[in-house]
Amino acid sequence: MRFRTEYTPIPIKNPLSPETPVTLLGSCFAENITKRMRSCLWDAQNPFGVLFNPFSIARAVELALYEPDPAAIVRDSIFESDGYFHSWLFDSGKSAPNADTAAGCILNALDEFRRHLSASGALIITFGTAWCYFLADKEEYVVANCHKQPQKLFCRRRVSTSEITGLWSNLLTRLHQDYPELKIIFTVSPVRHLRDGFEGNSRSKATLILAVEELCQSRDYCIYFPAFEIMNDDLRDYRFYAEDMTHPSDIAVEYIWEKFKDTYLYDNGLKLLNEGEALTRRAMHRGLLPDSEGAIKFRNDTIGLIREFNESHPTMLTPEKI
Repeated sequence: MRFRTEYTPIPIKNPLSPETPVTLLGSCFAENITKRMRSCLWDAQNPFGVLFNPFSIARAVELALYEPDPAAIVRDSIFESDGYFHSWLFDSGKSAPNADTAAGCILNALDEFRRHLSASGALIITFGTAWCYFLADKEEYVVANCHKQPQKLFCRRRVSTSEITGLWSNLLTRLHQDYPELKIIFTVSPVRHLRDGFEGNSRSKATLILAVEELCQSRDYCIYFPAFEIMNDDLRDYRFYAEDMTHPSDIAVEYIWEKFKDTYLYDNGLKLLNEGEALTRRAMHRGLLPDSEGAIKFRNDTIGLIREFNESHPTMLTPEKI
């Protein structure tokens, strides 16, 4: 007797390799998957932090790759609030006590994105919501984060499927021309945005899913991974949510991560990730008697195993870099 419908991964023809870096962008779900990858010593980077909507994600990519003077745009995006400096284009992880430090942090992230993308085998993009905030006095200026500023500064609306596909179609074409070997994997975040109400959240997610479907249909280098559907149609239970009832629990994220691995990795890749994860656990282990003969031997053995692993797989991370 079956009590649930389980998502069955269909492995892709050309799998990813943990020995090739990946770059991730988007909502906090992308952050969770980045952590899972790095815990297995896969060189995964999410340089921009949390970006929820498709317009802000696209703007960050354009700023890093295609703007002739990104520094000027970054400086123009920075404002001061209560003695702290924020950017309308990024989350509070790029904020700082002075404008120069905030700008420098963002410019470093743009440089890191360019560098890491050039070595990546895949770009994983997670759309979180179709609801966007625009500056009230600049109607076309999309805001990545409101930074707790007054509502009167913004105009809020749900962007349409055609707006998303129109923006991303041109960007994907440029990305494919510049990085022809790059796989682009889209996901829609399973995190619920209930401040929009049940209906607003459902319509937002539907808009994103339809937009991604249209983008992927005509591009063989673009793939959709159904993280949203796995959460809502496979797990489908409040016990798989965190206490806030909007974010997936750690167990749910781990389950989706397992499905991701089964979809995009073959046996050799899975074996390599298991080895990396085991090494990370060894490196994090702290014995009760750290100066004992057994503990010292364990540490020395771990150092030797890590050195051996890195010599065999030089493009992967070491535990101290995660």
